[in-house]
Parts: sequence; structure tokens; C-alpha cells
Amino acid sequence: MTNPQDPFWNNPFTYDPLGRVPYAGPPVEPPMGPPMGPPMGPSMFPPPPPPPYRPRVNTFATLSLVFAFVFAPVGAVLGHLGLAQIRRTGELGRGRALVGVSLSYAFIVLAVVALAGWATLPGATQSHVAAPATSAPATTSDTPPPPTVAPDAVMKLLPSLGVLKDLTGDQNLEAGQTYDRPARSDKDGAVDRPECWGSIIPGAPEAYTSDAMVRYRAETYSDTRTLLKSIQVTQVAIGFRDPSTAQSQEAKLVDGWRQCGSVPVTLTATGGLTYTLTLSPPADAGNGITTMDLAPKGLKVRFVRAAAAKANVVVDLYVVQLGTTDAGSARQAAVAIANYVLAKIPG
Repeated sequence: MTNPQDPFWNNPFTYDPLGRVPYAGPPVEPPMGPPMGPPMGPSMFPPPPPPPYRPRVNTFATLSLVFAFVFAPVGAVLGHLGLAQIRRTGELGRGRALVGVSLSYAFIVLAVVALAGWATLPGATQSHVAAPATSAPATTSDTPPPPTVAPDAVMKLLPSLGVLKDLTGDQNLEAGQTYDRPARSDKDGAVDRPECWGSIIPGAPEAYTSDAMVRYRAETYSDTRTLLKSIQVTQVAIGFRDPSTAQSQEAKLVDGWRQCGSVPVTLTATGGLTYTLTLSPPADAGNGITTMDLAPKGLKVRFVRAAAAKANVVVDLYVVQLGTTDAGSARQAAVAIANYVLAKIPG
């Protein structure tokens, strides 16, 4: 028997006619590694698993964020629609919808506050907001104040020389002195009853409260051509603060006429000429005009006083008619002048 393990018995480099298998040495273990097989290809591996499902972002949520800056009311509506869809479908974008809704409401509140502030600005409603067609005019229980004459317009109330000629009928009248403040009554004479200066001289400061005056205007006119039958005019217009003051001052003047009409008044002029005046009681001449006649004892002359108040103005007049003992012409001229002034006062 042969020993297959005997290296000398079998020459590995010779041919053995008996068919013996040459000695191959101890068995060698196969190397570690993947099993041998056919070539690897795509079909040998299963396809990779699909990526996990990711919900899409809600469209309304995105539009809500955009319209919050464009038109806030639409942004708020889209935000609420988006939140409702997200709760139903599970889509993404809830944060966007919340931000869009918050911004939309914030911009709406700012717009309302701005409009409210604009509406309270002075003149905004009058200039830009039309009044409703059915609105009734506002009524008030207070009566409007009576009209007044501006101080600078007081001197324009008195008639001019041309008008005076027509009112008195004396075309020979000439303009004399003018006064813008009352002068002292005793500068040209004296009177035994000083409280009666207001009855004798028109615009006498003794008859009025000087502090209440705002404008004073006195003008004198005389006829020096026909001394025997001529007219002399002194016209005074006094402006006061308000109508009530003017009414009270005119009433004060007429009260002085009543007091001085009961006893004769003796007047002493510069140079020593003395004469006594008899004053008639005040008489109503109509249209708010009060007149009073002054008759010097022993002289052929008549003096007529006239006074009236309208608005904030008092008109105080003195008309002298020479060459007659009838005061009718002088009284008629005084009333005509007073009516002319009153017609020019508004109210």
C-alpha cells in the first residue's frame, strides 16, 4: 500500500501511470469574503424606500401673510380660512396663518385710530365731511346781539353841510368848529344851576358818563348872512360800548331835562350878558326822539333840544331859530336831523 502522505513515494513533478493523485498538501481554508457568485447588478438589490411623506404648506396661510401688508381686512379673512383648512387637512403653515391674522388686525386697529384722530382735528369735519341732507339747522335760545356802530363810523352818521341845508331849509348855512371830545361847559359862561348844563348845551360832559364813551363827534353850523331870520345847528353823535349803555345814557340826559324844566335857569355869558331860560317839559316827537324847547325871556329867539338813542349811539342836537318866538321851525329841523341820523344806524 502506498502512503499518500509519504513525500518520497510520489514525486509531484512526475507523471504517475497508475493514476494516483499527486500530493496536494494540507487543505487550505477558503479566504474569508463574500460568497462567490454571479456578477452583481441592479437587479440584485431591492429599490430604496421612498422618502417619508411631508405635508404641503397651506396656500391661504401664505396669502394671509402677504395681504396683511397689502390690504389688512383681506389678510385677516385669508388667515382664518387657512387655519380652518389646516385643522381639517393637517397641512403646514399654521404659524404663517397666525402671523398673518395678527398683523392684519394690528394694521386695521392702527388705521381706525388714525382715522379717529384725523376726524377730531379742527376744521376736518367742516372741510371734508358733508353734512347730511336731512340735518336741520342748529337752533339756539340766545337772541343775537343787536347791531352796533364801529367807533370810526360814528362821525359819518351826522349829515353834511349840503344835507343840513335841505333839512333846515336854510341855504346860507356854513360849517363851523368841530370837536372830537366833549369840552368844559363853563368855559364860555356860567349858570346858576350847574346840573342843568346838559339841558342847555348839546353833548355836555355833565350829562354823560365820559368813561363809557368810545367816540365823540360834535359839529357846528350857522347862518351869518341873514341874522334876523337864521338858523344855527349844533349836532353831536356819541358812540358807547354797547346798546344798553347808550340807552341808559340817553335816559339819563332826558331825566336831567325833566329836573331842570321845573325852575328857570339863569345863564351868564362871557362879557356879562345875562338872560333867563324857561325850559319846557320833554316831549315825545316819535321814532324814539325826545324834544325840549328853551325860551329866553325877552328875546326873539327859540332854542330846541332833541335827543335819541339807537344801537350803541346817542344823537344830541341843538337848533336855534333867530327872529321868531315860535319854536315850530326849529323843532321841525331838529326832528328831521335826528331822523336822518337814526336812519343811517343799522338795526
